Amino acid sequence: MGLFASLFSSKAPAPEKPSDRKELVYLMGVAKFEVRIDGEEDYQVALEAICGPRLPAGVKQFHTASLKLEDNHPRDKNAVRVEILEKRVGYLRLEAASLFRQHLIVRGLPRGVGQCAAIIRGGWVSSDGRKGPYEVWLDLPIWSPQ
Repeated sequence: MGLFASLFSSKAPAPEKPSDRKELVYLMGVAKFEVRIDGEEDYQVALEAICGPRLPAGVKQFHTASLKLEDNHPRDKNAVRVEILEKRVGYLRLEAASLFRQHLIVRGLPRGVGQCAAIIRGGWVSSDGRKGPYEVWLDLPIWSPQ
């Protein structure tokens, strides 16, 4: 269908299904980055892809993290997945996930996707080849546990 035909067509666009829409919820902390995520040890390859090669002094990089509900997680029906640059890097800890879900409900966005500042630290390599792990810390509002 051409541009003009699509502009002046009598057909209305198909409405979005409510389950397809994801509202963004911006979460701002006080720049302390005190909330560490769980499971980074399983996502070291993804973190290295995000940060680039490991360095002797390690890395300290700031990013934006997305917090996505993962209701079908096999071990935790309340899991909240953490992604950076669309790569899974871990999960919110249990209490933080619960508080995040409550925050979404209070805001009237129970299926929302959170975004917050994140810092990736670590990722060092020693002269004898030993490697230090990457860690991900989030800057979340005061409602988050320490």
